[in-house]
Amino acid sequence: MYKHEESGSRPSLKQILQFVHNSDKFSITTPAFENNGDRFELPPTLGYTAPLGKDVCILDVDTRSFDEGDQIFHDADFDWAKLEPHSGGVMNHYMYAQTHGYDYKFYRSNVRDDRHPTWVKIAGLAKTLLDYKYVIFLDSDALFNHMQVPIEWLLNYWEINSTTSLAMALDPPSDTNEDAHGRRYTNTGFIIAQNNPKTFEILQAWDECPSENRYQGCSHWNRVGFHEQSAYGEYIRYDYDNYLKELPCNEGNGEWDLEACRGVFIQHMWWRTSTARSHFGDRTLQSL
Repeated sequence: MYKHEESGSRPSLKQILQFVHNSDKFSITTPAFENNGDRFELPPTLGYTAPLGKDVCILDVDTRSFDEGDQIFHDADFDWAKLEPHSGGVMNHYMYAQTHGYDYKFYRSNVRDDRHPTWVKIAGLAKTLLDYKYVIFLDSDALFNHMQVPIEWLLNYWEINSTTSLAMALDPPSDTNEDAHGRRYTNTGFIIAQNNPKTFEILQAWDECPSENRYQGCSHWNRVGFHEQSAYGEYIRYDYDNYLKELPCNEGNGEWDLEACRGVFIQHMWWRTSTARSHFGDRTLQSL
């Protein structure tokens, strides 16, 4: 059995993952992050200088249980090479939480007959946020691209302050990614939610949007793409713009070889969902 050099005791999972993913000791206050020749610098004033720990929850919300053969919540003797892709995304989220000492939750939601399954993320996010300062939601095909970068560093870098309720990254430039006013959608595959009264008001308005009590025409997005993302883009953000932050597509969305959106911090593998598991595995081995 491996012994921790300093204490002589068996290392914790967090210590092991820090060794694998963060050998350079990247921290909350590291002044800059460099990636492929690009430099991302923290602002002069930092909102966070100490770990948030269990005040942060990394969240998956899904209608699928992922407990069948070659899925993440099946028996522990699964074969990594055969693990289905979405399970690779869930593994990435769990490992990221363990690396930095955050909570992790998988929220299983019931299917709603009247809506596309992706709508369930809103209610799952709202219920989970009751117990945390921040909840970080990701779709199962979205990955933390640099496991060593803690969420506190990203909150500092993106200047998420006390008035920010929700933050999401923009979609790539494209006519299909624009609302009726020609404004680019934000992508709901990666959401930073902060616990404050306005956030719960926004989430409730968003979840109730298709009822059309407040937003006429919103029921169109019950099943038509981009579902809850379009409802947010067409209606919700216009009522709550002062509490919302749009993050650069290049930093919080996209894939490594997409020129406009390389997903520096968050990779969202909409076109390569089938490679989510292998991409995470390759990145982990590269860290070693």
